[in-house]
This record gives sequence, structure tokens and C-alpha cells, in this order.
Amino acid sequence: MSTKLKPQHWPMWLMWRLGVNAVAWRRVARPGRFALVFHGVARQRYPDVPAGVQPHHTADELRQTLAWLAARFAFLTPDEFLHGSRPGVLLTFDDGLANNFEVALPILETFAAPALFFVATGHIAAAEGGSRWLHFCRAWAAQGWGDAAAVPAAIGHEFYDGMTEAQLAACGRHPLITLGGHTVTHPFLTQCDAVALAGELGECRRYLQAVTGQPVDTFAYPANDYDRRVAEAARQAGYAAAFAVSGRGAGLPAYEIPRIGLYTTHPAYLGSKLNGLHRRPLVGPALPEGA
Repeated sequence: MSTKLKPQHWPMWLMWRLGVNAVAWRRVARPGRFALVFHGVARQRYPDVPAGVQPHHTADELRQTLAWLAARFAFLTPDEFLHGSRPGVLLTFDDGLANNFEVALPILETFAAPALFFVATGHIAAAEGGSRWLHFCRAWAAQGWGDAAAVPAAIGHEFYDGMTEAQLAACGRHPLITLGGHTVTHPFLTQCDAVALAGELGECRRYLQAVTGQPVDTFAYPANDYDRRVAEAARQAGYAAAFAVSGRGAGLPAYEIPRIGLYTTHPAYLGSKLNGLHRRPLVGPALPEGA
């Protein structure tokens, strides 16, 4: 996304200019904790490609965002966020795109920032050079080029490819990365019948654990699509916690932990999203005692 504010973000600019964000951060946000959500990270912005079919961040934009965060918050591990009370932010990245490993991870290393990668396993490539794009990536490719087959190979890899199994295994060994589930095919889970729902949740977890040899205890709902039935299925699949974006009142707090999506790097936007007024911060552990 552009670093420029869109018209709908102008109230954020006004709050920033008036100093509201700074005051609210000191009084409301700083003592608490937020979970943040990112998606794809491209190496650069391509002016000849429609912005809507490119990853939300470039490498430079992610660096700018992390630098802004590092000046105001501690970066928390998933364990600290779920079980502790230390103020700060948890970074999460959805989908398991190759660019998360190739572009985002080196930047995370620069900031010594832990992150939780939520991986949709259906587009993980079993060998170098192959990948099956997720349905929304195919749609974006068709929107940008008329036909997914017309996407230049290098661009397709940078924007839409999933990680390889080797990259996934490397994430499992990396001290900064924790892996979580994000289904197999990235469907709308509320539209899945009981068999498909159990498969999307369980097969994803089993695959990630088999490839990495690491436990997979957390899950994120694709497109924030969940209800009580889906949250119960996540629990039955063995996940200890699940992340949403905005809560839907399913009655299972450990399975609808809120996150804040960040899509622009402008300080007015970041300050308004994380001043504690847009969404109240968590105070205390996200999971109940003993969970």
C-alpha cells in the first residue's frame, strides 16, 4: 500500500496533527498489548502493476513500520503475548507466502523481532520451483493480467507463491519464528460442512507439525470468517488459541483474540490504529491461567 493517506484516513491525520494520538498512546496504549497482522511483503512497488494486486507492504515500508513500532513498543514472543502481561506488540503474518520468508524474515532479524507466521498449507510447494496459488491470489493475478498464466514468473513468485517445504522447515528451526495454522485452502470456514471444517483445521496442523517437527498451537481465521461452531472446531482440532481481527462474540475468548491490521506506513495512520482508542489494548494474559 502507499505511504500516502487515503481520503478515509484524513480523520487520522487530524488526530495526529492535534496530538491526540500521542496523549492516548501514553495513557491508554503504552501499558497494554496488541496483536498486529501483516500479509505479503514485496521487494519493491511496481508502478505498471495495479496496486490492488500487489502485496500490502514493500520491504522498505515494512522497515518503516517496524522502526515506528520499535520506538514505542516492545516486540513480544507468542508465549509472552498469550501467557504474560508485559506491554508490547505481537507481529503476525498470514498465509505462508514465500515473500514472508525471503523478504520479511531478514527484516525481522534486523529488528530482532519475533513473529507468528500463520500458514495456509495448500500452496506450500513440495519442491523448489513449484507452487499452487491460493484462490484469492489466482483472482488477483487474473485481475492484474487477465489470466493467471500471463503473470511473469518472477512477479508470480514474489507476489503469490507459497513457501517451499524447505523454507517452512527453516521457519520451524528459526529462533524468531513460531508457526500457526491458517487452514489448507483458505476457505470461508463458516460455509464449510463439519467434515470439511475438521479437515481444513486438522490437516493443516498435522502437516505443519510433520514438516517442522514443532508443535502448532495457534490458529488464525482466514478473512476473519468464524462463528461459535468454527471456534469450537479449532479447539477440537488441538489449537490452544485462535486469532481473529474483529471479535464476533462467539463466547470463547481464547479463540477470538483480536488483531489490528496494518496496511499503510504513514505515522498518522499507525498512531491512530495503535493509540488505544481504535481498539483497546489487552491487559494481562490473553489466555486463561493454565491454558
